[in-house]
Amino acid sequence: MNRYVLSFFALLFSISILSAQTDTIPPALQCKSSLIVPVPIPCFTTVWTSDFVVSVTDNEPGPIQTGIRKRCTGSGFPEGDTTLVFLSYEWGATQVEAWARDAAGNTSSCTVAVEVTDQSGGCDPAFSIYAFLPDGQGINSVWTEVKGGNCLGDSILNQYITPVNGMYLQFGSISRPGYHTQMKPSKDINPLNGVTTYDLALIQKHILGIKPFDSPYTIIAADANQDGQVTTADIVELRKLILGITQALPNGKSWRFVPTDYVFPDPADPFQPPFPEMIVIPNMADPVPNTFHFTGVKLGDVNNSADPSQ
Repeated sequence: MNRYVLSFFALLFSISILSAQTDTIPPALQCKSSLIVPVPIPCFTTVWTSDFVVSVTDNEPGPIQTGIRKRCTGSGFPEGDTTLVFLSYEWGATQVEAWARDAAGNTSSCTVAVEVTDQSGGCDPAFSIYAFLPDGQGINSVWTEVKGGNCLGDSILNQYITPVNGMYLQFGSISRPGYHTQMKPSKDINPLNGVTTYDLALIQKHILGIKPFDSPYTIIAADANQDGQVTTADIVELRKLILGITQALPNGKSWRFVPTDYVFPDPADPFQPPFPEMIVIPNMADPVPNTFHFTGVKLGDVNNSADPSQ
């Protein structure tokens, strides 16, 4: 009799193991359709998974894990993420993903529409764009194009222009978590600004090794045709500009801009590897930075005589 009882329990155990191995049914996850997230002083707030999930059940016994993430900031189950922080610059409409995972590894998810609001009225979000010469002077009329998109295909496109002091400040947000955003400055006016025959003489001395330039920004300025090297071809282009034979430098550029925090691997050859000319905010960035610094270089002006207000 005991032998039959043992066989029966062994059969039940085998069935349970087989059931666990073949469980392919995800947890039943029910989320709120929307949620308002007020941001109080000190201008941030924390939300939990429980703020978004109404209920979660599974067809099999065992633990169920839950997690949340801001939309477009990752894929798959958000390991260990049970809280999110919203900052003031995220005001407006966004989305949050809520996830559940059962003991067999099956997952389910749902999306909650979120409206981030200013609860206190005292957390004005702002961002700033700085465009300065290497010596710290502000550069006027620098156009910064901001564009990007997220995993939903939505896109942003704005343009901002610096005033005389080179510092652009605006209330609002320039991007959001989940957006892959690019910021690219440009200034393509007054190509003769700061360019004289004296610059040609200095570039010639650099090429001949008589007096090499000691700053990567000066070397970039000397590359008038923007081919990644300083040669007599750059002198030819600048001479044609000074004589009025041409009205612009190759590619129509008057200035080039480098993110100020960029460190040149070889300051004596700033073109290898090619230096960045934009700031990229990856879609995983959370929080998104709100201050952006660029160093501007006036092409052809190697003695720093250009007027940054022109």
